[in-house]
Amino acid sequence: MTDSLNVASPDCAEGFFAGRQARCVGLRHAAGLADLRAVLERHRGPAASLNLIGHSTRQHHLLRLGDTPIDMLNPVVARFFRAAAGDGLLAGAGIVAVRLLGCETAVTEAGRRTLRMLAQTLRMPVYGTRVPLLKSHSGPAGFNPVFSHLLVEAAHLPTEN
Repeated sequence: MTDSLNVASPDCAEGFFAGRQARCVGLRHAAGLADLRAVLERHRGPAASLNLIGHSTRQHHLLRLGDTPIDMLNPVVARFFRAAAGDGLLAGAGIVAVRLLGCETAVTEAGRRTLRMLAQTLRMPVYGTRVPLLKSHSGPAGFNPVFSHLLVEAAHLPTEN
């Protein structure tokens, strides 16, 4: 089983700490791509899945870190992930997969396109969600593997015509 590096948008992070049960104990915060880069630059550890946790945008259900939707049609976002792959940032952090853990990030055409483009850019498995996620889907280590059936890998998504 792969460890997880859990990085959450600050606007949803408190929900993972609230309640009687500990959730996402090692949660890091990223209010945008620069913060995400800083987290990745500091992380060293065993092979890990990068769990990006945030609310999704209303219409397209794209994961949002702060005010930045993870949309691979946005040149700034695409450039960030190309650089992260090209300069070894992800490999150096031990990242072997990326999961966009926001509500229904694999449901809309825009979301599926971003997942496929991100997987192609990073050359690693990228996952999105098929349903709204609740804090009960997470535990102290992050996303609970019991709920892995709620995720879909970009490689298994249908392509648009």
